[in-house]
Amino acid sequence: MAARGGSNIKDLDRSLVYSAEDLWSKALDRGGIVNFFGSTFTLPQQRVFGDLSAMQRTVDFWMQAKPLQLQFPNLAPLVVRGRQGERKAHYEPDGVIAIPLDQSWACRESVLAHEFAHHCSWNPDAPAHGPAFRHALVAVAECALGVEAALLLRAAYDGAGLEVTHAS
Repeated sequence: MAARGGSNIKDLDRSLVYSAEDLWSKALDRGGIVNFFGSTFTLPQQRVFGDLSAMQRTVDFWMQAKPLQLQFPNLAPLVVRGRQGERKAHYEPDGVIAIPLDQSWACRESVLAHEFAHHCSWNPDAPAHGPAFRHALVAVAECALGVEAALLLRAAYDGAGLEVTHAS
C-alpha cells in the first residue's frame, strides 16, 4: 500500500499509518456491534472484491460521490489494474491503482480506499502518508463505509499519535 513516483519528501509516518490501518481493516473484516467508549454502533463489514471490474466499478462510484467531489473537485480519471509478482498495492500519480490480485488482503475495500485516498491527496511536495493523505482516507471511509468506519479510522490514527487534519 504505497504511492509511487515523484516525491522526494521523507514519509516519516508510513509505518504508523499502516499499523493503524491494519487495526481498522481487521475491525472492518469482523463488522457488527462495536462498543466504543460507551457508545454502541454497528460497523459495516468491508467488501472483498472478486475481480478488477468490481474494483473499477467501486472506484468509479466513489469518483462520482457528491461528498468526495465537493472535497476533491479536480480528480483526474482513475484506472484499477492488476499487478503480478509483487506483494504490495500501490498508487501511480498518473491515475492508476495497481492491486496484486493473488494477495487476498489486497482485494479488500480498505486497501482500495487507501489507494484511492492517494489519488485524492497526491502532492509530490508532501509526504505520501502525511496529514493530507489521512484526511483524504477518513473522507473516503466516511463516504464508502459510513461515519462509524470513519470514526474508527480517525481513532486508530489518533491512537498512533497521527494528525488527521488536512494540511496543504
